[in-house]
Amino acid sequence: MGESRHPQEETIENKSWCWNIIPTISQVPCQRSLHTGVVLDNSLYIFGGYDGVQRTNEFCRFNFTTLEWNIIQLTDQTPSPRDRHVSVVYGKCVYINGGYDGYNRVNDFYEYNVTTNMWREIQSIGNPPSSRHSHVAVVYEGGMFVFAGYDGLYRNDFHRYDFQQKSWKPVTDSLGNNESWPKPRYRTTATVVGDKMIVFGGHDGTRQLNDFYAWSFTNEMWNQIETLGSPPSARDSHVAVSYKNSLFIFGGSTGNARNDFYEFKFSEQKWVPVYSSGGTAPCSRFCHIGVAYKKCFYVFGGYDGTQRLNDFKQFMFELENSEIPPSTLISELSFMIGNDKYSDVNIIIEDQPIPAHKFILSRSKYFEAMFSGEMIESNSHEIHITNISYKAFYEVLKYLYTDQIDTNTNHTLEILEAADLLCLDRLKKICEHSILSSIDIENAAIIYQTSDVYNIQSLKEASLEFILGNFDKISKSNGFKEMARANVELVLDILTKR
Repeated sequence: MGESRHPQEETIENKSWCWNIIPTISQVPCQRSLHTGVVLDNSLYIFGGYDGVQRTNEFCRFNFTTLEWNIIQLTDQTPSPRDRHVSVVYGKCVYINGGYDGYNRVNDFYEYNVTTNMWREIQSIGNPPSSRHSHVAVVYEGGMFVFAGYDGLYRNDFHRYDFQQKSWKPVTDSLGNNESWPKPRYRTTATVVGDKMIVFGGHDGTRQLNDFYAWSFTNEMWNQIETLGSPPSARDSHVAVSYKNSLFIFGGSTGNARNDFYEFKFSEQKWVPVYSSGGTAPCSRFCHIGVAYKKCFYVFGGYDGTQRLNDFKQFMFELENSEIPPSTLISELSFMIGNDKYSDVNIIIEDQPIPAHKFILSRSKYFEAMFSGEMIESNSHEIHITNISYKAFYEVLKYLYTDQIDTNTNHTLEILEAADLLCLDRLKKICEHSILSSIDIENAAIIYQTSDVYNIQSLKEASLEFILGNFDKISKSNGFKEMARANVELVLDILTKR
């Protein structure tokens, strides 16, 4: 059956398409392929993959506003190293399902909450997809839909996970007509466009494919899409994104790595090649990721047939002359951190000077009082701080300039102490929240001691509860011994509450 046209926005016109290298202010994650990437709010989240030596469970975040990469700290709840898994976004969470861990195909299911900065394994009811890799997944109206993949056999089964009910169930055709279904495959793509999931290409175990299907969420049935123009050649391990009334396909493997780029215009039911008007396109590759964010398409990593990649490129779908450029305030302020351009004060910590700007430092009540009062520092170009470490202060400085902080470091406790000394109440709360989610055997006693010193009641109660529940192990930890040497009264207080 033919696929009806999509009543969406007009096809993009008057385009000025070009490729750009993404400028970043931090180190790009290591090279990899077979990873996943999803966009949530203003960030790209990349999980796992294969770096050419081993599978990884490294979890990375790129902030499109600040142009900064961060590696999110691993915890005991982080999914195991894997590749060929799937990732989706629902609400304020990133979800990971399945993949290959180097030994077995898996079908575990994890949630990462960006608000709490915590992973958890999801316990669900119903019949989940079999353990598999190289499948695809999309989210539509409260459900995650998983299609195809390889579990020892090439599959074309279809499953829905209900986020509210926390349950799995198979998806069936409303007409009971399995003949209209796409054939079994893996390494295909699935993209939501309107009320449909669009599937293109893949590999059926014998050859690459370039068939083109749509699943209607409204009518609950598959249709093969009839097209005009020359479609992309048969391929697998490519990427697909939607933008306005078009689907875009980039790269993949036809037996060899590709970097060709196609647009399918739903308004015309037609495939057309995409040519760049500027910049250098990414080299040929497969097993990469591609995501759409605002008016751009982003490609990261993959495999070119010889080596794994970690280049990061942006394709601009449209750039009209009348377009108002996006704000660059945060990225420009980021470049001023520790920069002596226009600086009017040097902060001396651990005998190291850090150029800074008084009007930014004045966001701290501590510095505001210093600069506006009659203290000698108000007119000084050099301020010595002795009770904060260099690393902790530099993180605080980043917060003062950008209002953002990376709490996935080993210095969060020090940052909290610095925030208390510098009267930054919001930063204290951010650190407190992060620390609450990272209490473990080794750090529980130190957290308890610190929360006592700075009178952070919620943190003190949480760490005490954790200590009482794990006392035998914690009492043998170095952190507990350190707390005992510093404040024996806290030890006695813990013992009385056992």
